Amino acid sequence: MINVENTQKYKKNNRNIIKGIYISAAKRNSGKTTISIALSRLLSNRGLSVQPFKKGPDFIDPMWLNIASRNRAYNLDFYFMPKDKIRNHFLKYSLNSDISIVEGNHGLHDSIDIYGKSSNAEMAKLLGLPVILIIDVGELNRGVVPLILGYKEFDKNVDIKGVILNKVHSKRHEKNLLRAIKYYTDLKVVGNIPNNPEFSIKQRHLGLLSTMSGSEIEALVDKTSTEIADYIDLEGIIKMSKFADKHYTDAQKKHILKLNADNAKQKNKRSGSIKIGVAFDNAFNFYYNENLEALENLGCELIKFSPLSDKHLPDIDALYIGGGFPEIFAQDLQDNNSMRKEIRRKIEEGLPVYAECGGLMYLCQSISYENGFNEMVGAIDADVKLTKKPKGHGYTKLTPYSYGKAGVSLWFDKIKLIKGHEFHHSYLEMSPERYKFVFKMKKGYGVDGFSDGITYKNLLAGYTHMYSPSSPGWFKNWVAFIKRTKNKQENM
Repeated sequence: MINVENTQKYKKNNRNIIKGIYISAAKRNSGKTTISIALSRLLSNRGLSVQPFKKGPDFIDPMWLNIASRNRAYNLDFYFMPKDKIRNHFLKYSLNSDISIVEGNHGLHDSIDIYGKSSNAEMAKLLGLPVILIIDVGELNRGVVPLILGYKEFDKNVDIKGVILNKVHSKRHEKNLLRAIKYYTDLKVVGNIPNNPEFSIKQRHLGLLSTMSGSEIEALVDKTSTEIADYIDLEGIIKMSKFADKHYTDAQKKHILKLNADNAKQKNKRSGSIKIGVAFDNAFNFYYNENLEALENLGCELIKFSPLSDKHLPDIDALYIGGGFPEIFAQDLQDNNSMRKEIRRKIEEGLPVYAECGGLMYLCQSISYENGFNEMVGAIDADVKLTKKPKGHGYTKLTPYSYGKAGVSLWFDKIKLIKGHEFHHSYLEMSPERYKFVFKMKKGYGVDGFSDGITYKNLLAGYTHMYSPSSPGWFKNWVAFIKRTKNKQENM
C-alpha cells in the first residue's frame, strides 16, 4: 500500500515550467478515467492548479475531469488539428497551470492506421510527456513483465516512466508483481490499486453524469479519490511530471505566453457586447470548452439557462443548444411548456440559434423513446426516433452547399470545410423537401447519410458537433451574424 497522507504539499509552479503526465494503458477499460479523475482531484486538493486534457473527441470524460480538477478540460485530437496546433493548444493552457494531466483513449499504441499516426503514443511524443502506463493485472502475475517490456521496446521514443497496477487481488499478488517488475525493469510503480468494483467510476457511474445532481457528483469524486489516495504515489508522479519541460524552449513558451496576454486584452475590450444563452443542465451539457471559450474571446457573455427548470429565456441576442440526453428527460422537457413556447416564438421572430445533436432533437416536433412520446419545441417539422444502434458515429467532414456560390447563407457560406464529430442513436422522420440541407457530408452520416444542417429563418441545427479550433472561422462568423441581426432589429 502506498500511503500519501503525510506527504508535504507541493510548491506552486511559477507558470514558466511545463509539468505534465500522460495517462495511458495497455488496453481499453483498464481504469484510465477513474485514475485520471482521482489524480486531478487529489492534486487539486493539495492546492495545485491542475489542467486536464482528453485525447479524442469525447465529451463525457472531460466533464468528469472538469469537476475533479476544478478547471476546464480541453480536447487534443489529430483529426481536428495539425500537430503544431495541438502542441500550441497544450502549451496555451499548461503554462497557466501547475501540472497537466492528459487522459488517453484506447490503448497506448492503438490507432486507426497501421503506422500508429493517431495513437496515444504519438500524442505523448508530440507533447513531450512522460507516460504512466496503467495495467489491468487482474489475470496477470509474472506475465506483467513481458507486457511492460513489449510496450517499452515497441517504440523506444515513447517515454514510459512508470506504471500503475490496477485490480490487484491481494497482498501476495501485489508482492509478486512488484518483485518481478523491479527485477526485470527499471520502471517505477507509482500505484497499486486493489480489485474493488467500488473504485470504478468508469463502470458504475461515468455515463450517468446527466442523471446525478451536483452534490452527488462531488461526493462520488471525493469518495473515490480519497479511497484511491492510499494506493497512489503522488510524489513519484509529481517528480515524473518535471521531465516534460525539457521538450519546450524558452522562446516557445514566451511566444505562447504573449499570445495568451494579447487574447486576454482583446477579450476585455470586446467583453459583453453580445449575450448568448447556453442551454446547460442535465439534458444538455455536451459542449467543447474550446467552443465556449472561443465565444468568450470574441466578447460574448455566455448566460447559462435550463430548458428543464427555467420558465423563461434570459435576455439574450442568440441561443446555443448543445448535445446531451434530451430523450432521457423528454417528459420534463415537455412539461416545461412555457420554455418550449418561448423558444419557438423567438425562432419565428428571427433569433439566431445554433443547435447540435441533442439540441436539434429538442427543436423538433417530438421525441419517441422506449415506447414513450413527448412533444418538443416544434420549430423544426420533424419527429425524432431513437434506435438501439448508433445511426451516426465518428468523425465528420462537411462542405457547405453554398460555398463559392452567389448569395449569403447565414454565417457559414465562406467556410470551405468543417470538421466535427457525431454520435447519435436517433434519426429524423420528415419530408425531405420540407427544408434545405446546408452541408454535404464528405465523411459521416449527418441527418440522412448525405447531408446535415437544417436551416429555418436564423436557425441552424444539425447532428454534427463543431470543434472551434478545427474550423476557427465558424464562431467568428456566427458572432458577426448575431451582431448584424441585432443591429438590424434595433434599427427597425
